[in-house]
Amino acid sequence: MTPTERTAPGVGNRASTQTQPLFHRVLRAHPVTVRDTLHDVRQRFHAEISDDTLGRLELVLAEVMNNVAEHAPLAQTNDGAGDLPVIHLSIVRHNTGLACALTDDGASLPAECILPRKLPPMVSDDLPEGGFGWFLIQDLTQALCYYREESRNYLAFSIPFVQADAD
Repeated sequence: MTPTERTAPGVGNRASTQTQPLFHRVLRAHPVTVRDTLHDVRQRFHAEISDDTLGRLELVLAEVMNNVAEHAPLAQTNDGAGDLPVIHLSIVRHNTGLACALTDDGASLPAECILPRKLPPMVSDDLPEGGFGWFLIQDLTQALCYYREESRNYLAFSIPFVQADAD
């Protein structure tokens, strides 16, 4: 799949834009489906972007989707089984990076998650096991945006290309 050049109709002298096919998946928030989706993302983009950019994309998506799977189960059903949230993932390549959007119908993201993060103090004999996910997400993305509308979470961000991708 190669980019195509298009000029927006009725825009006059506006420069043409490169468009790419949209990568889109709808999945249940379960570790196996998250892993399968990450594999599909790698298959879709491995020939077009550097390993560095692809690794950053995979890490961010793994953190976000696994957070939904782990922390945002829906209410229990009558038979006691939990209903897994549905995640919609869209990724499109543009000139400077990858634009990503995820929506899910899980629980609301706690407000403190989206606040700017710093790494906790590192004490070599007492390293925390978790708590690095949102720091990584914020560190590896640009234009991170989250909001909740009715019963859906919306998260959007971009993964900027490294120099090798821009060439």
